[in-house]
Amino acid sequence: MSSISRQLSSIRVSVNKPSSSSAEVRLVLLGKTGSGKSSTANSILGSKVFDSKVSSSSVTQQCHRVSGEFRGRNLTLLDTPGLLDTRQTPQEVQKELRKSVSLLYPGPHTFLIVIQIGRYTQEEKDTVWQIEQAMGAFAFGLSVVVFTHGDLLEEGTSVKQCMIDGCKDVAELVARCGGRYCIFNNQSFKNKEQVSEMLALVDSMMQENGGICYSSTMLQKLEMVQQKSKMEMEELKKRQQFEKKDEEKLSRDHDEAFRRVMEEYVKREKETKPQEMVRLMEKPGGQNEKSNGEEYPKGKRGKLKEREREGISANTEEQASRQREEMRRDTFQKELDKLTMSLKEQSKKEEDTKRQMESLIRRERKESQRERDIQMENMRAEKRRTLALQQELKIIRMKGEKQKETEENLKRQLEENLQMEREKCIKEMSALKKQYDKKPCTETMKKRSAEKHSTLTTVTGYAQEMGLLRLNAALETVGAPCCIQ
Repeated sequence: MSSISRQLSSIRVSVNKPSSSSAEVRLVLLGKTGSGKSSTANSILGSKVFDSKVSSSSVTQQCHRVSGEFRGRNLTLLDTPGLLDTRQTPQEVQKELRKSVSLLYPGPHTFLIVIQIGRYTQEEKDTVWQIEQAMGAFAFGLSVVVFTHGDLLEEGTSVKQCMIDGCKDVAELVARCGGRYCIFNNQSFKNKEQVSEMLALVDSMMQENGGICYSSTMLQKLEMVQQKSKMEMEELKKRQQFEKKDEEKLSRDHDEAFRRVMEEYVKREKETKPQEMVRLMEKPGGQNEKSNGEEYPKGKRGKLKEREREGISANTEEQASRQREEMRRDTFQKELDKLTMSLKEQSKKEEDTKRQMESLIRRERKESQRERDIQMENMRAEKRRTLALQQELKIIRMKGEKQKETEENLKRQLEENLQMEREKCIKEMSALKKQYDKKPCTETMKKRSAEKHSTLTTVTGYAQEMGLLRLNAALETVGAPCCIQ
């Protein structure tokens, strides 16, 4: 019975007492250099525990963890190095970000993505991209967007109007974070309502996802997906390099073939040009000489021959030049056709490569979405298991309370029975004691009565005897002849 009571009491203690993990909230602040992460952490904790100042380089170079309390709740904050830091490489910053899982074991509940109110530039976009590369896309499902420098807002203007509705990228980021965002004015540590609003968003998110945190298992899955994607990208890059080498080789072969064709053409042109010139010059000259030899004098004939030769030479050169131009044009046209075909093939290959890249990106996105869906399903399953465990604990607690009530009833009945038995025993003892005390008195009385009776008998006998003697003496005195015996 006592062992059962101890077990039930231990169960009651474990059910009623909130665990430290559920009472504690672990937060990680993320953002670019100068966004106001450290000031936001100071505002949450209500004191200046992190260094914060205006600087082009990040004040926080390594992860810095501090614990505090806000209205009875334990808070653990981790300030991270600024993304796009001027003194650290992206790999070093990502390595520091991933330390948050081990520094806030078993993992952070929420990521606070800190963005300064103002123009959403390419740096902010790169910051979000670095967060996704370091922690994975499913980290946004555990995030809250914190807009700092709320004092810069004009009166009557909200963050939704000036940031979310006015910028598609900000709206997309807030949507990826489940629509969770809040505003911080870090000029004063006394404003506790902004902290309460932020914690209300965190509580609502934790209630929806069953209180899960970003664990090392999620980080391992992210690293596996990134490793697989990196291997596929390297393989695709190798294929592109091989294709580029093949294209360069084809281009060199094409240029070499074109050069050989041109050299052969020039060589053939040099060889055929003098022979054709001589043939053209000799043939018309001989005919003219035969036809006009009788008609003109020798002087005039020589001049005529010279003119004819000049005209023939000019015509020949013009024809040869025209032929060369036509041949060169034909050759260039052929080469142009070849180059066009080669460019078309190269463009086709580039389009194929582009399609492969797009297909790979789509596959990676599908894989990432599938991982995100699996993670969300795991979160929902974890939530269902948590609810089932809570229900079981509730049933156990009810059974324990019922068992406790039964034990108390049994104990009460047992105590009543014991009390009754005790009273009965006391009564019996009292009766026995009275009986024991009464028995010796009766015997004494009897003894005393017997003694008294014997005394009376003796006295009575003595009196009777003395009376008879006196009576007989009196009779003798009177002289009566009788005697009483």
